[in-house]
Amino acid sequence: MSSHHRISLQDIATLAKVSKATVSLALKKHPRISLKTRERVEKIAKKLGYHPDPELSKLMAAMKREPSENQGTIALIRSGTSLDWEPMERYFYEKVSEGAESYGYKVEPFWIYDPRENPKRINATMWNRGIDGLIIPMIHPDRYNQGMRTLPVDWAKFSVVEIADTLQEPNLNGVRHNHFGGMLRTLSELEALGYKRIGFCFEAGVELRTHHRWTAAYLLWKSMRGLTQELPMHSPPQYKSKPLTDWVIANQLDVVVSPGVEVYQILKEQEIRIPKDVGFATLHQWGPDSESVTGINQNMQAQALIAVDMLIGMIHRKTRGPEENPILATAPGYWVHGSTTRRPKKNHQVKPLDNEPLALGY
Repeated sequence: MSSHHRISLQDIATLAKVSKATVSLALKKHPRISLKTRERVEKIAKKLGYHPDPELSKLMAAMKREPSENQGTIALIRSGTSLDWEPMERYFYEKVSEGAESYGYKVEPFWIYDPRENPKRINATMWNRGIDGLIIPMIHPDRYNQGMRTLPVDWAKFSVVEIADTLQEPNLNGVRHNHFGGMLRTLSELEALGYKRIGFCFEAGVELRTHHRWTAAYLLWKSMRGLTQELPMHSPPQYKSKPLTDWVIANQLDVVVSPGVEVYQILKEQEIRIPKDVGFATLHQWGPDSESVTGINQNMQAQALIAVDMLIGMIHRKTRGPEENPILATAPGYWVHGSTTRRPKKNHQVKPLDNEPLALGY
C-alpha cells in the first residue's frame, strides 16, 4: 500500500476475512466478538499500522450526543436490602438523571438484589433491553459492612462507572471525593480559626469505606504538630452519647471533626453549646439541617456529572468490562464557613498543610 494511504477498517477486514462491522467491534473489545477473533483482528491492525481517525471519532461522538426519539438508557444499580431507597442513593439517581439527559439518555434503576428476581435474570434483562452503561452509586452500607465488596454484575457486558469507591472487585473507572485532601483542608481551616485541640471521631464502618484516607491525613497532622501521643481518635461501631462526651471532655477538645452531622446532633442533645463550648466541623455536609454546619461539602452533584461524562465516553468508545488501567477521578469538594465554629476574623488567612514541609527530625 502507498505510504500516503490511511489504513482503514475495510483494509483490516479484507485481510482478516471478516466484515467491517466485526473489525470495528473487535478493536473496541466488544464482548459479542470472540476473544480469538479479537486477537486476530488486533494483530492484523497492528501489523498494518492502523490508527483511528481522530476527526471521525469526534464527529461520531458529537452525533451520538444529539437527542433522538430512540433515547438511550443508562442503568443505575441499587444494592440495598429493601425496596426503600437510601437518601444518598436517591440523590445520585436524580443528579445522574439530570446529567444523562443532556446527552440524550434516560436513567433506569435496577435493584440487583430484588428478591422477586435474581441477579442473573436482572443482568439478562439489562442486556436484552440494549442497556450499554451502568452507574453504581455505592455498595449499600449493610452489605459493605458484611464484607460484601463486589456485586453480582456481568461486568464484561457493560460499560461501568462507580461513584464513591466502595467496590473492591473489580477495579472500575470511577469518581470519589478526595478524603485525604478534604481532611487536610478541614484541619488547615480550623487552625486558621485558632483551634488547636482538634479531635476526630467516626464510626468504624464509615472509616473502612473511605479506605483509611481521613485517618491517614489526621495522623499526618498530629505528627506535624507533635501530638502523636495525644488526641486519640474515637471510633466506636456506633455512636453513644456518654462515651462520645467523655472523649470530648477527657481530651479537652476545642473542636470536633466528624463525617455527617450525627455527632453534632448528639453533642447538642447533651447540652454542649456549639460553638461556645466546643466547635464542630463536618467532613461531609450531608443530612437533615446540615446546611448551616461548618465543614466540607463533597459536592456530590459534581461527582454524579463526572460519572455520567465518563460513562458516556466509554459507551461511545464501546468500552466494555473492567479496563486494564482504570481511572479513578477525585472531586475536592469545597469548604463552608457555617455557624458551628468561630467566625473568621478580618485578617483571616489559611495556611494549607499541603504546602508545609515535614520536620522529620533527622
